[in-house]
Amino acid sequence: MLRVHSLYIHPVKSARAVRVEQAELDWTGLVHDRRFMVVDERGEFLTQREHPCLARLRASVTGDWLELVADDERRVRVALEGSGPRATVAVWDDRVDAVDCGPEAAGLLTNFVGRISRLVRMPSGAGRIVDPDYGRSDDRVSFADGFPVLVATKESVDATFEHIAGPPDARRFRPNVLIEGALPFADDAWESVTIGAARLELVKPCSRCAVVDVDPDEGHKDGKVLAALARIRTVGHKVMFGQNAIPRSLGVLRVGDEVTISAGA
Repeated sequence: MLRVHSLYIHPVKSARAVRVEQAELDWTGLVHDRRFMVVDERGEFLTQREHPCLARLRASVTGDWLELVADDERRVRVALEGSGPRATVAVWDDRVDAVDCGPEAAGLLTNFVGRISRLVRMPSGAGRIVDPDYGRSDDRVSFADGFPVLVATKESVDATFEHIAGPPDARRFRPNVLIEGALPFADDAWESVTIGAARLELVKPCSRCAVVDVDPDEGHKDGKVLAALARIRTVGHKVMFGQNAIPRSLGVLRVGDEVTISAGA
């Protein structure tokens, strides 16, 4: 039987993952996942690709507030909703309207990252258009790279780490939903997964970059995961792990929930 092994949200894009026992699914992904983002002075998004230290930035949601915690335990709280100065920011080729979260958060992030940085929030009800080659015209995504949800399996994580010294760590792959009970990489053949009332359509394998080489606790690149994954999961010139997914019906996902799959021929 397939079950939900673990659930993760990333309240700030590229900041430390938060493991949760349950999460509500909306049309742009898990609620509170990647609704905030760090940008530079030009509004360009910053990620662990160039700034692996972001893996150490702790971000949590409590009530109506997002709290950021830096290495030195300096803390800043910003509202999840509300008005504020508007800014146009960039995520890859997309230009997105966002709310600037103010000078206190900017000061913490500038000190933390080591360059001028600001925190921005996606306004309620907003979203970017999903790549039309894989989604419908009304499909939307938050500040995630391209798709609302990332699905992977625990067995795929374990199989990858058989080639790497150290315990398996799913956080390297930044999943939202980690499923257990399948063969490694069985998700290659899945068309959708249903968890309670929620259904996710799996639309595209996820190509991986050097973010998987960032130690999620220490916040530095160790260079050990991508090379190992490339040996077993290279398709064409890309290294694949997990599946990008789009919500087709909504609901609450819980750890331990049974998972039903629809698989292709």
